[in-house]
Amino acid sequence: MKNDPGHTEKMNLRCEARTKSQENASVEFIPGKNKTAYHFKLRDFSSKGFGIMVRKDSKVLNHIKAGDVLDMKYHPEEATAHPMSHRTQIKHISEPEFGKHQDHILIGLLILEKN
Repeated sequence: MKNDPGHTEKMNLRCEARTKSQENASVEFIPGKNKTAYHFKLRDFSSKGFGIMVRKDSKVLNHIKAGDVLDMKYHPEEATAHPMSHRTQIKHISEPEFGKHQDHILIGLLILEKN
């Protein structure tokens, strides 16, 4: 990764300080015209957004790209039957820090508006 010429550019996408997500916070969404809902644990919080870790071989990566805006259901830390819906933009799809989360991709999310 350090020998990758795009490494600096990728790292600049998430150069802000991060904090870990709440224990059980998660997000659920259906990308594009897909009929399958995907559900991921939220992690990697910053003041401007947060992210999800997705396995590199996940089919969801075939249906999303940076810049997409989706309706996503957010489940807070405690279990709830009533998730909160928000319009959310995919800010970036990038490699995690070198040596961490092998075989995964970090997807940065930004809530645009609350429904």
